[in-house]
This record gives sequence, C-alpha cells and structure tokens, in this order.
Amino acid sequence: MKQASVQKWETINGTYAIKRIDSFAHWQAIEQAYRLRIPLAIPIYEAKKRGGQWYYTMPWLKEKTQPASSFFHDLARWHKHSLKEIQTTEAEIDSYYKERKSSLEKAKQTLTHHIEQCEKQWYMSPFQLQCCTHFLDIMRAISFSEHTLNEWRERMREKKTVRICYIHGRPSFQHYVERDDGTAYFISFERARWAPPFHDLLLFFRQYLYTYPLTCDEAVQWLAQYEQTLALEEDERLLFFHLLVDPHRFVRLIHRYEQQRHDRQLTAAWQRAYWQMKNIEENMRLHSRDFSHE
Repeated sequence: MKQASVQKWETINGTYAIKRIDSFAHWQAIEQAYRLRIPLAIPIYEAKKRGGQWYYTMPWLKEKTQPASSFFHDLARWHKHSLKEIQTTEAEIDSYYKERKSSLEKAKQTLTHHIEQCEKQWYMSPFQLQCCTHFLDIMRAISFSEHTLNEWRERMREKKTVRICYIHGRPSFQHYVERDDGTAYFISFERARWAPPFHDLLLFFRQYLYTYPLTCDEAVQWLAQYEQTLALEEDERLLFFHLLVDPHRFVRLIHRYEQQRHDRQLTAAWQRAYWQMKNIEENMRLHSRDFSHE
C-alpha cells in the first residue's frame, strides 16, 4: 500500500504535518522560496532525506475561512516580493510568436479535418455530434486567441522587457491556510518556479473554470483584487488571455477518440472542455474584450 504524502502527527508541542516529496526538483523549489524569504510561505521546521525521498515538517493548519476575500491580494503580495524585469530580444519575441502561431494553425487543421470526417458519416456518434455542434464556437475562440497574440507581439516589439517572479506553481484555495489568529499562508509550493506573474492566475482560472457553466462575475472581481496589489501590464494581460483561451484540450480529445473510441467517456470530457471555454468567454466579455473577434 502506498504511503500517504502527508501525515498528521500529534505532539506535546502541537499538531504537525509531515510531507513526503518524491522529486529533488520539488525540494529545490521549496528551498528557493525560503532563500528568497517570500512572505506567506508556510514555515518549515525540519527536513530530512531518507530512502531517496525528502520530508519536511510544518504546522498542521486549517484551510482559510472565506479564502476568496484575501487569496488574490496575498497571491499578488507573493509575486511582488520577487518581481523583477529582464530584457528580451526581438528574435526571442518572434520565435515565441511563431511557435504559438504554428500551434494554433495545427489545432485548426486538426479540428477542421476531424469535422470533415464526421460529416462523411451516415450516423454520427455522440462525440462526433458534439464536435460538429461546437465547431464554430471553438474556431471563434481560436480567432480571439490569434488576435491577442498578434497584439502581444506588436507591444513587445516596442517594449522588449518582461517581468518575472517566483510563482507558486499550484495556486488554489486548498493550498491557502490560516492559523487560529487568522494569519494566512500558502502551502504546497513544490512546483514554484520563475515565470511571469500571470502564470499563477492562468493555472488558477483554468482549473476554476473547468466546471459546469457558471456566472463569472466573481472571477472578474478576483482579478481586480489581484491588480489592486500588482497590476498586470498590457502585454501580460494580452498573453494571459491568449493562453487562457486554449483549444488544445479539444485537439487532445480528438486524438484520444481516434485512438480509443471511448465514446461515452470522451463525450463527457468534451462537454466539460466546452463548458470551460464558455466560462472563459463570459469572463472575457465581462472584461469588455471582443471574444468574437474575426
């Protein structure tokens, strides 16, 4: 039986969590967070290596009460602590642009080819029917993604700098805890790394919006809360929206369908991906963005 990665220990000095880390890279990520003295990082009292694995001890804390009220403000504080600006070149900008543009072109080709094959069928499977039903919506999303990517390149050709910080890497309400006195901390930052600050927002919102259709007013408020502490620059906002509108989940599902034909399972997965896309679309609308850009 596999040992749990987190164990709860009661001692005379209090309750603690002992967490196992399987990857040395994850341990290095935690160490760097402490070398940078990032605020809101949970105190780690002890670390040991045993049997090729790493362990650390921290206080056993409860999840934050009403986390949304302060989560994004504190996440911005985390980012702001290590924020720095680095130079980039036009060659690097163009290389990234071409890579992203090519990726979108391949996604469009895969989707279009699959739809053409579906339309040749006498009777479509439920998965094929959903693909055809949602095709135009997905292509509009790709058009928006291309539009924001083009705008990003134009701005970056003038700016030629990017901001990076030591991001959390797995931001979620479940990784946001508090002491009895209300002091808040982030935990589980084994995947922390250097990246533009919006990458944590991207990871959070992709996960949060991967659900049933919902009203996204609160998501807009959360982004506003973040920007009260650390405002995104326009090039960061453009790239954030470009990456948030990601058609590649649909492409991966098409490839899985072609290989496995697990119609019921993949039909449900496609529906969830479509709901995520529509939630993102609503979020873009509330940001006064033209999601239907052609």
